[in-house]
Amino acid sequence: MKTLRKRKIVLVGTLVLIAIGLFKFILIITASPKITVDYVAEYNKFARPQNYDPNDNAAPYYQKAFDAYVDIPDELPIAQWKPYTGWPTDFNSSEQVLLEQWLTSNSQAFEFFKIAVNKPSYWLERQVRDTNLPFDIMLPELATLRELTRALIWDAKVKVIKEQFQPALENVLDCYKAGSHKCRSNLLLTDQHNGLEIKQAAIKSTLIILDKSKSTIASKVLKSFQDAFMSELAEDNYVPSMQAEKFFLYDGLQWMFLDNGKGTGRLSWRICWGYVDTCSDLSSGWQTKWLNLKRRLSCFIGPTRNETAEQIEQVIAISDQMMTKTPWQVKNESRNYLTEIKNIKNSNLFLDMGTTNIDPKGTFYLYYNTKVRTEALVAVLAILRFKADTGRFPETLNDLVSKDYLRAIPQDPYSNSSLIYKISEDNFILYGVGENFKDDGGKQKTDDIVFWPPRERPNNIDSNLPIQETNQPSQKLSE
Repeated sequence: MKTLRKRKIVLVGTLVLIAIGLFKFILIITASPKITVDYVAEYNKFARPQNYDPNDNAAPYYQKAFDAYVDIPDELPIAQWKPYTGWPTDFNSSEQVLLEQWLTSNSQAFEFFKIAVNKPSYWLERQVRDTNLPFDIMLPELATLRELTRALIWDAKVKVIKEQFQPALENVLDCYKAGSHKCRSNLLLTDQHNGLEIKQAAIKSTLIILDKSKSTIASKVLKSFQDAFMSELAEDNYVPSMQAEKFFLYDGLQWMFLDNGKGTGRLSWRICWGYVDTCSDLSSGWQTKWLNLKRRLSCFIGPTRNETAEQIEQVIAISDQMMTKTPWQVKNESRNYLTEIKNIKNSNLFLDMGTTNIDPKGTFYLYYNTKVRTEALVAVLAILRFKADTGRFPETLNDLVSKDYLRAIPQDPYSNSSLIYKISEDNFILYGVGENFKDDGGKQKTDDIVFWPPRERPNNIDSNLPIQETNQPSQKLSE
């Protein structure tokens, strides 16, 4: 009888445990995340400039410029990027006329743009799309901002051909200022990335303009532009940051993780299994199937909500530490920042999802590439001024510093040394070693970053089209 009673107790206990487990399983697969915080509103507070004054905000003037902007005519080659043309005189006569007509039609947009870039701040209160997705905010101004800077650069090129050098250089400086408006560490990485690309487009275009007009542009015009550019740089203390991405990630956390009030809820079953079904090839090998199984089990045994929040903080802290190092410093440290971030991402299905943006690598290299190009542009201006004043190129960059053409010799973030300057016949070469950290002699088709002589490339800011060399002399556009 005692044995039978024990068996009944064990059986009842087992059934109770099974029932509890089944009940918990049902709760897990039927529970839904709770949306309790408006992270878009929190982000708007974070991104808002300190001591915000609406009168100092460039946003209304940018919007007026966007509203007045006229799209590129389809008949112009630059509208389709086929065939490639990088200078107005590459167009035929009818296209040159159409180019000038298009630029003239944007005169009002340019006027508002120039007012906007001289405002101290650019802040937009972000809005959410009408979708059922986490942190699905709208960034409607980015495409038009890039198009406007592109148009202003073309306007600068036309002005150069007409020997209107001062307003041409003012155009590219205004484009650089527009990029600076987006280069704020409390903005989203998408904003920052676009700002860096706009800055870089302005710098590259300036170098091409200087190359086309180096024999005719006056020293005083070069000095005026260099002083204005240096004044802009003096106020620039921007270093990229992922702090704003925290709002995006925490919003995703509340949309995708269960909230039991203790922070120990895990990834929603529906989110977890749905993501694996969408992104995985279930017919692949056993290793992938085993990985997919572990991913599916994340809703039961994966990192909790609190653990994921800690990992988010770790990733952002690692990224921000890396941003303060040059590529040379990162290469020579025993610590591998990107591997650390990758390992954290791989350990958590939520952080590894395509919906999360926690990879700082692209922004890191774009930042330092833009930074070194900026310093190189200042050096080129000083060299050209020296040549215009003395009739010869300086023997070394030190000559520019000693004679007050340059405040300091520009440093290469990829070599922990200065940029490399060489005189070559009737020209000069200025370059840095690039991402392979080796000096390849400043030759084309190597990893060296050659600043001078500049290489023309398609003027769309993020184009991957091949670089082409052009050495056509300046001509008058068709009237």
